[in-house]
Amino acid sequence: MTAPFAVLWDHAHVWGLLLCRGLAALGAPCRPVTCAAVAGGALAAHPPKALLVPGGFSRPKFAALGPAGQRAVRDYVAGGGNYFGVCGGCGLALSHDAGLGLCDWTRRPFADRLEHLASGHVRLRGDAASPYLPAELPEDFQAPVWWPAGFVPPPGAGGGDGTAVVAAYAGPGEDFMLADIALGAMPGALLGACQARFGLTLAPAFLDGGACVIAGAYGRGRYVLSHAHLETPDSPQANAWLAHLLGLFDPGGEIAGRLVPAWHPAKETRRFDDAHLEAARRDIESVIAAGIEARLLMRRSDWLLGWRPGMPGFSLSNLSALLAGASALPPTEAAVAYWRQAGPDFAQRAAAFARRLEVFFPAQRLEITLSLVERQAGADPGLAAERRELFGASPGGGGLCGELAATLDALLLRLLS
Repeated sequence: MTAPFAVLWDHAHVWGLLLCRGLAALGAPCRPVTCAAVAGGALAAHPPKALLVPGGFSRPKFAALGPAGQRAVRDYVAGGGNYFGVCGGCGLALSHDAGLGLCDWTRRPFADRLEHLASGHVRLRGDAASPYLPAELPEDFQAPVWWPAGFVPPPGAGGGDGTAVVAAYAGPGEDFMLADIALGAMPGALLGACQARFGLTLAPAFLDGGACVIAGAYGRGRYVLSHAHLETPDSPQANAWLAHLLGLFDPGGEIAGRLVPAWHPAKETRRFDDAHLEAARRDIESVIAAGIEARLLMRRSDWLLGWRPGMPGFSLSNLSALLAGASALPPTEAAVAYWRQAGPDFAQRAAAFARRLEVFFPAQRLEITLSLVERQAGADPGLAAERRELFGASPGGGGLCGELAATLDALLLRLLS
């Protein structure tokens, strides 16, 4: 029997892994589906109860779908399907030059780039009348966001465009961070003093009533677009909300779970016990240790790093999580065959990547210190070039690190299929 929920796999990285992990914890069977498969008719041949689109940059997803895949998703939803987009999955559904146009709303441009560095739990206020919210949620509740974009309604919509705000931002939660500033833990009086004395407004404007989750109809189907990552491990209210939505998408199914357990990647049993994976895990952990020692990275949780602005913390978090996720899954024939071919080269490239980063982090730390002491302007050209080779252009996700992540994405696809 085909799994009722399909997860669009391309360019999802750790967010796709977390969504699949969350669905498994809630008892919701899922299958990853590639953009190429969608373009080839997978949604029409085996229509899922919902197409779930994880986070990750939306533009590469749109490009990977191509015209045929884009049309296939629209046809699936218009024919009565459910589309659930998380973060980057929201952007894919909106109306812009790299969006599917399922929703008339578009992406909100940031007046201040700092606003895009928001992460952690936020306080939300929901529409009590919305069927997309669990009845047991209080009026004010919390869910995590991880560097969200924003929503903008079309000009003159006035609430009559058929898109409803399911939940709006109502302020930061206790673990909310703006870049590497623990904003949620700062007393309100201190924030007020910073603004009054120095003109520093730290709280992003969108936290004051901006839309976080919206929903609407497209043809005979519907979409739910959430900048909140409801699949985040050990976030009880968010996890219960995800379970509620899955129940709406599949009324005949049984969503038995309500909580996605905490994730401790280092403690999980190695079910795919492979020497090349283990070597790469050791190398990446060595790199992370070097970044922490240089005070450029920090441990935010067992599965997520924090980092100084401008540092490639998310790219390394992503790589570490993908390695851990692959090691914890039982091997399949397709995965073993793929890894037999890809594993040795991957381990060699991961080792070379790690050795370069073990030099890069101390050099970067020194460059930052000298820039403060000697007031030198701009980054060292050699360091900037090294970073581009290792991580691609900002905001990252490319370079050698991106190539390693793409190899792991392909492995995880075969492990989860």
